[in-house]
Amino acid sequence: MALSSLLLLLLLAAAHGAAPALGLKRSDFPPDFVFGAATSAYQYEGAVAEDGRSPSIWDAFTHAGKMPDKSTGDIASDGYHKYKDDVKLMADTNLEAYRFSISWSRLVPRRGAVNPKGLEYYNSLINELVKHGIQIHVMLYHLDFPQVLDDEYGGWLSPRIGGFHNICRCVLQRVWRQGFVLDHDRRT
Repeated sequence: MALSSLLLLLLLAAAHGAAPALGLKRSDFPPDFVFGAATSAYQYEGAVAEDGRSPSIWDAFTHAGKMPDKSTGDIASDGYHKYKDDVKLMADTNLEAYRFSISWSRLVPRRGAVNPKGLEYYNSLINELVKHGIQIHVMLYHLDFPQVLDDEYGGWLSPRIGGFHNICRCVLQRVWRQGFVLDHDRRT
């Protein structure tokens, strides 16, 4: 989307001399300062109807025409297909970390079973980041509740809510061995 393109241009500008034009150098920052980028699954991945992903509440909202510009995340930045190019760009611009969210609708599209294609995508993304030496930070939920669960429970705040433990278990048991940092709620 437009925001992703703007961020990409800012990254390229920083990599090609804009930072020195501002008078900033790496040494102006504390040694432990980490330069990174972040995305949310709905705004980045696209591929909303591919490989077993179920609709999320964002799909229902945007497809109902509620965005001022009528945009949807159907394609978004197409990170589902272009993540290798994006990770290379991160490495080429010397980014040290990347925080991304896992789409509940992609990893566990309905109740219970893990979507093998969703798991494959996140494992491939993580492996690509590791290959390029980029720190990995994962957000387990970023406002993309599966629509089927929203219909069943009436929303995220329902006392009957279930299923989030499936996301946590899947990430911890099947993906955690990659050694990345989990980042669920920065407020705590």
